[in-house]
Amino acid sequence: MIGHRLFDRDGAGVGRIGQVFYDDQTDAPTWITVRTGLFGTSESFVPLRGARALGDGVQVPYDLETIRSAPSFDIDQHISVEQEDMIYHHYGLPPEPGVPAQRPAESRPRGRHRRPDPEEQGERQPG
Repeated sequence: MIGHRLFDRDGAGVGRIGQVFYDDQTDAPTWITVRTGLFGTSESFVPLRGARALGDGVQVPYDLETIRSAPSFDIDQHISVEQEDMIYHHYGLPPEPGVPAQRPAESRPRGRHRRPDPEEQGERQPG
């Protein structure tokens, strides 16, 4: 999903998906960030609830202005329950149980809530 286009409910392009955040309990993708603003320098959180594939991107059931005015937080950290609630409130959604955790891309710093690599645990993958 990272790097693919995000479309609003009307099919208008919003920006490129920057990060994907996963639910701690279900390991399902729950949130994405989308790069917006001049030169894509800002990233807004968007819930994946109600999202669907659209061509080579993802369409969400929210309008462009709602997405662009969404709360923005430090994306290299775990999302707190309070931040999650702010995002749900912004989109007019009831909160869900569980707190998403970031699953970092190879080119991004690894968050403190990541799964340990087998090599870090002294185990080696067959190769």
